[in-house]
Amino acid sequence: MIRISLPYILQLSESTEALSRLPQGPGTKLGDILLPLIVAENATSSFIRSSVFANSVRSCRQSAEGLVATISEITRDARDYDTLVNEFNIYQVKTAYGQFKIALQAELGVSPAFFVTQKGSHDTLSLLDAPETMFPSELRGKVPEAMFDVHEAGKALAYDLPTACGFHVFRATESVLRRYYSSVTGNSPRPKVRSIVIYVTTMRQKKVGDERILSTLEQMAKLHRNPLIHPEAAPSLDEALTIVGMARSVISAMLTTLASAPPTTNTAMQ
Repeated sequence: MIRISLPYILQLSESTEALSRLPQGPGTKLGDILLPLIVAENATSSFIRSSVFANSVRSCRQSAEGLVATISEITRDARDYDTLVNEFNIYQVKTAYGQFKIALQAELGVSPAFFVTQKGSHDTLSLLDAPETMFPSELRGKVPEAMFDVHEAGKALAYDLPTACGFHVFRATESVLRRYYSSVTGNSPRPKVRSIVIYVTTMRQKKVGDERILSTLEQMAKLHRNPLIHPEAAPSLDEALTIVGMARSVISAMLTTLASAPPTTNTAMQ
């Protein structure tokens, strides 16, 4: 995923549109048209060779190359600003620009462009750039291994992938649960089966842990985790938002009992 700058296309358009207004007459001097020619040449060349769009440009590439070459015929030997420019050369530039403009419009018309809408109270920018804001701020310091799934959950939610979002939210919750289990049991060996229900059952057998947390985890697993893993299940976006809300609540409660995790070479840096 590459973030694009929408004003870039507008700037490209403005830089090349000036070519359509070039003066064309027997007395046109190079100095009168050199600046717009250079600006348009550089903008077009950058668009097809070094911009984020460069590898995706297809239908307008040939016309863009033609426009750059046509402008270069005038600019490459530019030395005397008082030199008169041949009318036909200016006509060629305008014609090449017209062909490029039509091809570019066609290219942009079929480009795979999408607008990512806000999901519930979570705005797009936060989901993609700062998904950790969906959860308590101390999550990063206390359970750093959960951050990978937090970031993946944010992207999945932004792109309307509720199943993937739920999957990563549960993985993040389970990361916190494992540390919570170690905390309340005095670092006793963790269950071999990494399942929320198994952890909850084990803690109840040991008579440790906050029952409110255990009940919430159990409800979360029964209502959402178990149906989520079945192929026929298709969680909706609203259900994904519900899962995020429940996870935030129970994660927040578990974090209050945890100390910050010491950094290690394996600490996830997300």
